[in-house]
Amino acid sequence: MIDASEIVDAFVAALRDIPELVAEMDDEPERISAYHDHYPKRSSLAMAMHQMPAPGLMVAWKGTGPGTFGTNEVWKHELTLYLRARSTGESDGPAYNRLFRLITKGIPASAGVPMMQNTIHPDCYPMDSPAIQRATDAEGLDYFEVSVTFTEIGDA
Repeated sequence: MIDASEIVDAFVAALRDIPELVAEMDDEPERISAYHDHYPKRSSLAMAMHQMPAPGLMVAWKGTGPGTFGTNEVWKHELTLYLRARSTGESDGPAYNRLFRLITKGIPASAGVPMMQNTIHPDCYPMDSPAIQRATDAEGLDYFEVSVTFTEIGDA
């Protein structure tokens, strides 16, 4: 089993390589960040989400579990992306839909293929079809979460 933090870091690097997504982050690639647990300094995902800038996108490892790929038993690594869109006017269109489309269909400059077809980590298949859903933080503000799963190729 590979270290899921490698997948998180590789995914963040690929997202930062999508020019249109970086533009949505006010042209600041560091607004696309990884969350890694480091007890005791960084052991609250809720706090990290609260401190996340808007616009911002944070990728965190949610967990790893067994799965299947064809007839093979494999490991599946689930990541969650926490999205805060930039301020928009009514005429700017739906910002969260645009972010989700760039996460799935955006093309990293160095890869040349859309994210859904991109090999993020050499020991994983491209991401499974992700899901997006609305969530609410402790202050009652809405944001969106995107669940992404990466399936290992064998058991590295």
